[in-house]
Amino acid sequence: MSQTASYGTHRPANAAQAGANLDTILRSILFVAVFLSVWISFHPFKSLAEATSQVTEGGDVANQIGFSTIFLMLAAWLCFNEPGRLMLLLRPALLAVLAWFVVTTLTSWEPALAARRVAFMLVIMSIAGMTLLLPKNLRHFADLLAITVLIVLTVCYLGVFLIPQYAVHQANDYLEPAHEGDWRGVFEHKNEAGANMVLFIFVGLFVARVRSVALGGVIVVLATIFLIFTESKTAIGVLVPVMVISHVIVHSRRPWPGLALTIGVIAAFNLASVGSVAFAWVRDLISMVLPDVTYTGRTEIWQFALDHVMVHPIFGYGYGAFWGTDQVVYGMASHSEWANTAEHAHNSYLNLALSIGLPGLALIVLWSVILPVSDFCKLPPDVPSRPLQILFLRACLFGMLASCFESVIFQELAEGSFLFMVGALGLRYLSATRIRI
Repeated sequence: MSQTASYGTHRPANAAQAGANLDTILRSILFVAVFLSVWISFHPFKSLAEATSQVTEGGDVANQIGFSTIFLMLAAWLCFNEPGRLMLLLRPALLAVLAWFVVTTLTSWEPALAARRVAFMLVIMSIAGMTLLLPKNLRHFADLLAITVLIVLTVCYLGVFLIPQYAVHQANDYLEPAHEGDWRGVFEHKNEAGANMVLFIFVGLFVARVRSVALGGVIVVLATIFLIFTESKTAIGVLVPVMVISHVIVHSRRPWPGLALTIGVIAAFNLASVGSVAFAWVRDLISMVLPDVTYTGRTEIWQFALDHVMVHPIFGYGYGAFWGTDQVVYGMASHSEWANTAEHAHNSYLNLALSIGLPGLALIVLWSVILPVSDFCKLPPDVPSRPLQILFLRACLFGMLASCFESVIFQELAEGSFLFMVGALGLRYLSATRIRI
C-alpha cells in the first residue's frame, strides 16, 4: 500500500519532468535549426567559378521550401505556447510598414514578383518573431546561441582548411577574381562572411557575460580571426563605431543622446557613400582620405539607383522587383556598363527608396532605426535581461551602419539581416512585456 502510494505520488512528478525536458529539447532543436538555416543556408560552399544567371526573378526554391517548412513548424509549436505573445510585436509603425508594402506591391511594375518577395519577407519576419519565444530563459538563449555559432564557426574553418576552393575566394571566381585569398567559409561572399563574424563577436560578448567568460572568449577570438581574413572593409570598419555608439546608449539616462549620435553617424556614412556620387565636394573630400573613391565599383551602382529613384520616388518599383528583372538587366543595359546587373544597391536606404519609395523608406527608418533605440532606453539598466538587450542593440546598430555600404535592412537573408530583424523585434518585445529572462 505504501509502495503503491509512493509510486502514485512520484508518477505525475516524473511525467511532468519528462514533459518539461521534451519541451526544452523541442525548443532547442527549433532554435538551432532556424539559425543554422540562416547562417549555413540550404546551399553552403557554393562554387563561384561558374557563371550565374543575371536574371533572378524566379527566386531560390531551396530557400522558399526550407523556410516555409520552418515557418510551419514554428507556427505549430506556437499554437500550444501562448500565441498571443506574438501580437505584442505588431506595433503601429510596423503595421504602417506592412501596409505600405501592400500599396507598393499593387503599384509595382511587376506586381506578381513583388507579391512573392513580400510574402517571403513576411515568412522570414514571422520566423524571427517566433524564434524569440523559443528560449525558456536568458541562460537558455545564451546556450543555444553559443552552440549554433560554434557549429557555424567550426564548419567555416573546416571549409577553409579542407575545401578552400569552396570556402576561400579563388582567382577563377567568375564575377570577382580580385578577392582571391579572402575567406568566406560557408557564405557566398567575403562581405557576408565578415558581417556575420562581427555579429558572432557580439554573441561571444553576450555569452561571456551571461554564461561563461571562457566560452564567450573562444567565440570572440575565432570570429575575430576569421573576420580579419575575410578582409571585409565594411564589417571591419563598422565594428568600432557600433561598439562606441552602443556604449553611449547603454550609459545614457535619456534616449536622445544615443539616438542623435546614431542618426548622425548614419547620415554621415550615407553622405560619405551615396553622397559621393551626388556631391562633388564630398567626392573630393573622400579622395583625400581613401585611395579608392569608387568604393570598389559601388559608385556606379549608386548613381544608377539614384537616377531610377527619381523616376518613381513615391511608390518605387515594388519590393524585390527591380534588381535582377528583365527590364533592368536587358532593358537598361545601354545606360550602364554593369550596374544594371547588380543584385542590390549596396546601400539599404537607397535600395528601399528604389523598391518602396521615399515614404516607405521613412516608415522603415522609424521602425528599424528610431524605435529600437527608444525601446532599449525604456528599460532600467539593472534588469537581468540587460545583456540580451545589449546584444539586440548591437545587432541593430550594425545593421543600421552596414546598410550604408551594403543592403542589410529588409534584404532577403543578406549580411546580418536576420539577426537585425530579431534584434529590432526583440527590443520591442522586451520593452512591451518588461520580461525578466
